[in-house]
Amino acid sequence: MSTAHALNFIRNFETDTQLRKLCNSCKTKEELLDLLTNKGLSFTSFEFEEVINALLVKCQTYEQAGYIKNINDWFKLFR
Repeated sequence: MSTAHALNFIRNFETDTQLRKLCNSCKTKEELLDLLTNKGLSFTSFEFEEVINALLVKCQTYEQAGYIKNINDWFKLFR
């Protein structure tokens, strides 16, 4: 498991419509993380949170920060 995988997921989530559709079809966080593990993107919720915090620190505009926060909010919807 790796923060690099979480970072790759966040970067791919924006451009990969197929990945987004698959992720949005998941009902639970466990199902989502299993799907991502099968796609070679294994990470924990803690690692995801670390990457989100690191990306927020690097944001230079409110728009960039808003985008990162939206992804984080989406991820938190899964229980």
